[in-house]
Amino acid sequence: MKLFKLSLAAVVAAGALTSVASATPLEEAIKNVDVSGFARVRYQNTTSNNPIKNGANAVDSSNGQYRFTADINFKAALDDNFYGILGFRYDSQDISGDANGRTNTYAGNKGVDNYGQTFNVRQFLLGYKAGNTTIQAGRQVLGTFFTDDMVGTGIKVLNSDITGLTLAAVAFDDLQADKDIGFLIKNADGDITGGTYNSNLYGVAAIGSYDPVAFQLWYANLQDVAALYAVDVAVNFDVTSDINLGFQGQYAGSSMDDRYTADLDDADFWALQAKFKGFGVDARAGYVDFSVDDSKKSGLISYEDQGKFIEAGEDLFDTYKEFTGDNNYWFLVAGYTFDKFRAGVDYVNGKITKVAAVGEQDAYEVVARLDYAYSKKLKFQTWYGHYEIDGKDTLKDVETDRIRFDARYNF
Repeated sequence: MKLFKLSLAAVVAAGALTSVASATPLEEAIKNVDVSGFARVRYQNTTSNNPIKNGANAVDSSNGQYRFTADINFKAALDDNFYGILGFRYDSQDISGDANGRTNTYAGNKGVDNYGQTFNVRQFLLGYKAGNTTIQAGRQVLGTFFTDDMVGTGIKVLNSDITGLTLAAVAFDDLQADKDIGFLIKNADGDITGGTYNSNLYGVAAIGSYDPVAFQLWYANLQDVAALYAVDVAVNFDVTSDINLGFQGQYAGSSMDDRYTADLDDADFWALQAKFKGFGVDARAGYVDFSVDDSKKSGLISYEDQGKFIEAGEDLFDTYKEFTGDNNYWFLVAGYTFDKFRAGVDYVNGKITKVAAVGEQDAYEVVARLDYAYSKKLKFQTWYGHYEIDGKDTLKDVETDRIRFDARYNF
């Protein structure tokens, strides 16, 4: 028996031939793969004067930004019951009119939402579905009532054995260091002990739909930070074939773990809104109230951004993940759709307590919108918003003007 000594090139070639011989044909590999996601180009310009953050003598500042975002998810059937999801995200931001003329995309860029880098693997999970039970394990979108689009690594279980009712449970031990959840935790001595994203998140939910009533019950605990609970009830019914009416109510609360969150306190939230849709007109009107038990501390009723809570406008109350004092607003949102266009306006008015020395402040926001649906997948949107917070006699009024343009394609 003779032994042959292969060169490195021959070894590589032999390995390649072996791989090709056992490879799955491309047509077969992709026939059971579903692709979903979106690609979006955004331009935004903001002009603001914020004495609350920048001192009583704050002057106007203006900045423009371009943002390029794409989420692409591939879902493949692996077997009769198993499937896998692989999701990629690209998210970068450039400064409009940057004097040095270069893009902000570079090797150390962590991306706009701090995923770790501009281009990254956003989701990587294994799913199992048997009957009415689905289990997903791996890196995935949390999908809770108290989060928006944040991802984490953990497990999610859904069961719909009961007609019209879905039971859910989630457990995540590694959360994205999202800028909308990344405020710092301090102990009783004021020492920083880390960010909220360092804590494990556990939650359970019951989600029901029994026409015309739909409801959600949620409880989620961010370990060593806060336990949140929420109730959402909505009623929708068709008055005629052309008119639909709806009513929705929400209540939520938080219980803070003051051993680790010395600057935070328990908070409450409730909101009501009525909806109308018919003859091309869509409208909703409502009231939102959220407050912290101790006016000298901050509170939260959402872990990230606005979560799934009722909101209106764009900037005046754009987050429920950290706020101070008592806040209450009423709002009216209305629009008219003709052909492929929708023109609309949001009006928000209320009272807000953000600076203890100033006391109660009046606030309002107006947003004008125009949308164009070129097709079911390609849509264009632009809006202009202006809001003011009365500075009373202590500070200058807070004023912000923002304009945004989006071009979005959905896969």
